[in-house]
Amino acid sequence: MGETKNPNTDNLKKAESRGQICENLSFAAKEAFKRLRANVTMAFPENELECKIIGVTSAQPSEGKSTVSLNLSFSLAELGKKVLLLDADMRRPSIHVKVGINKTPGLSNLLRTSNAIAATIRNYKSTKNNTAFDIIPGGDVVQNPSELLGSKRMDTLLHALASAYDYIIIDLPPVGAVIDAVTVSKKTDGMLVVIRENNCPRGVFSDCIDQLKRTDINILGFVVNGALEGAGKKYQYSNYY
Repeated sequence: MGETKNPNTDNLKKAESRGQICENLSFAAKEAFKRLRANVTMAFPENELECKIIGVTSAQPSEGKSTVSLNLSFSLAELGKKVLLLDADMRRPSIHVKVGINKTPGLSNLLRTSNAIAATIRNYKSTKNNTAFDIIPGGDVVQNPSELLGSKRMDTLLHALASAYDYIIIDLPPVGAVIDAVTVSKKTDGMLVVIRENNCPRGVFSDCIDQLKRTDINILGFVVNGALEGAGKKYQYSNYY
């Protein structure tokens, strides 16, 4: 009989072969995420020991926010921090594809049923060193993600998770597409907005920022994605994909 293939392993190999994630980034991309990590950590008081909840969003789809969320989580974990990456894009979850894990059970299952938190947590561990962080995937696609994300159950979940981690990175849907990101942003300590170079129309980006400002969200900064190496951008990271 032939050897049975593990689809999760195959997915992980495909993601790694594209160089999109974590330890497989180019040198320039790793350095860019270290700069982003430094700016994120400096945005909070040094003596503040409570868990930091950081949302990552964009103005429109295909800006690279999920890849940024994933690599920021890894970069923070390299400091020895306890990090959880939460895929809250329940309409189009993608973190599970990038790292080759099962999509369910995940966040939507936690918010709809009595699933135990521990049953939804996966661990990503580097194949090259001991860097590791936890992931809760998106779970089953649901029809009412905005209501679930804005629920008391979401508040309770974040409170419980915050007691176990130094950082929670929340991968959110684009602001311009649905209201989900604005709903969850009120539950975060700050938001990062990802914009792909030469991709997002000025009006779409402006509308995104206006929506966040109207709800008095703490915008930590902007990540310019897909910038050419050596371009001198503050948050550049190489267009390796």
